Amino acid sequence: MKPEHAVAVVAVISILLVIGFYQGAFSPWLVPPTVTTYMPTTTPTTTPITGGIPVGTFTVLDVAYNTLDISTALTLGTDVDQNFWGFRNGGWVLLGAHGSSGTNIELTQTDGGYIYVLMKPHTTHTEIADAAKVLAMNSRAVSSQFADPDGDNVKEFVIKWSMFNVPPAASGYPSTTFTGYYFTEISASASIPSGGQPADATAQTTANTVKYLGWYMTLGTTKTALAVFKIQIKVNTTNSGKGELQSLYVPTKGLLSPSSADYSTSDTSQYWTFTFGSTLGDCIYWPLSANTNDKFELTAGIKYTFVTTDVVDWTITIYELNYAQSVVMDTDTCELIFN
Repeated sequence: MKPEHAVAVVAVISILLVIGFYQGAFSPWLVPPTVTTYMPTTTPTTTPITGGIPVGTFTVLDVAYNTLDISTALTLGTDVDQNFWGFRNGGWVLLGAHGSSGTNIELTQTDGGYIYVLMKPHTTHTEIADAAKVLAMNSRAVSSQFADPDGDNVKEFVIKWSMFNVPPAASGYPSTTFTGYYFTEISASASIPSGGQPADATAQTTANTVKYLGWYMTLGTTKTALAVFKIQIKVNTTNSGKGELQSLYVPTKGLLSPSSADYSTSDTSQYWTFTFGSTLGDCIYWPLSANTNDKFELTAGIKYTFVTTDVVDWTITIYELNYAQSVVMDTDTCELIFN
């Protein structure tokens, strides 16, 4: 057979094989591919995760405790309120309030896998959320902010809560548990007692390097805390030679320099104002645990040079916030007299 004839025969055979394949002539000898279709035996309790973000129905359980007395739980709906919010398209959306057996909430793609827990005292109860403790003790707590989701014109602590990787439930909806921690604030009973007020004293005429005026506050009741947002030192002279602040020791803040204060004067006085915050969300807290010393010491270092007839008053004022964020003040004056 000539070579050109052999090529023609191979071409004809190849064409016949292709036609036979598409017409199914060889199907008895071919193994069809295996196709598996998943058919769930029960309806899934949540919408399948889309794009890695959890969506669908979840149950959120919640409890609450006093930070300084965790042996006894706070009663939700009586002592404190906790409810659950979403932040969607720039606005707050209520997902559900506390339920005794849990709260079912619906997550959407817009939630991004997070919800927000609003923590607040119930009516006139005096609890203040301890955001630092919440973040430390809850692995799903991402961050805290001071905001007003419920629109009552009062900002409260809001905890951002991760809903990623919530384990599936054997029955019902997948669930997660939020544990709230609170201080019981004590501004109504806190005071500078007689023992915490430095005695009036005569003072030397020569320049004083540093003299210390020691005040202290007491809370009066253990397992409580005081929220302090500002402390002011005042001296009733504008002559810095007769009165100048050198330092102030503040519990939880340590030794503060007057350079960190806002200094101002009036016609008769000098003022050093140490500001720590303006809301419950950024002030400092003085907690009083059980079996601890109920003295929160505040010591001012001062300098002066007196001459005949000088009488100079040093005044400390502690500015506090109660649970409703109303200002409460405690103050005392120490008088130094020419010697």
